[in-house]
Amino acid sequence: MPKITINGQVYEAAKGKTIIQAADDVGMEIPRYCYHPDIGIEGSCRMCLVEVKGTPKLLPACTTPLADNMEVRTDTQRVHEAVRYAMEFLLLHHPIDCPVCDQSGECWLQDYYMARAGHDSRYPLGQKTRRRKAFNLGPLVKLDQERCILCTRCVRFTRNVTKTNEIQVFSRAHNSEIGIFEDRPLNNPYSGNVVDVCPVGALTSADFRFKARVWFLKGTDS
Repeated sequence: MPKITINGQVYEAAKGKTIIQAADDVGMEIPRYCYHPDIGIEGSCRMCLVEVKGTPKLLPACTTPLADNMEVRTDTQRVHEAVRYAMEFLLLHHPIDCPVCDQSGECWLQDYYMARAGHDSRYPLGQKTRRRKAFNLGPLVKLDQERCILCTRCVRFTRNVTKTNEIQVFSRAHNSEIGIFEDRPLNNPYSGNVVDVCPVGALTSADFRFKARVWFLKGTDS
């Protein structure tokens, strides 16, 4: 088994895994938005950038395969700054309405901002781009495009898991947004699961929206 050193600690990892998978196996968190182990790898959010000894640039941990005797750092100033800049980019036009967001209290964007960013937006509130709010993708799911960070988890879920391809990315660059074709609503048997894979408050359950706050709920085994 390949040996990998993460932040000075040596671990053994299964051959064929990526850096982020090896870190998850030993309980070491590397921040991520687009990565999910079961829906395919995108490598687009740049939140999981790490330093690898011998490489001049930071590498995305979700797409970089392990090599024997690889030395990885996730805690350097260079890595922290890269994550902070990635967060700033994602929040550039994001609405500042966490208290009224249905995902508040279990939002990865909220958590990572408080832990790793903490900067003010360079855009005043009035200059943020406005997008469509809370419209139906199907009978079970609503989309708030202003809160979407284009991690494409939902796109890959319908492409690789359900293989129904209802959700797509439309347009390019700053104008990119997820959505559906008008004649193809999101109504496959597993459509409600896109709410679970969304790391922010963009996709919400049409039935459960604003019914309860997460801090008033109690978890149970299922």
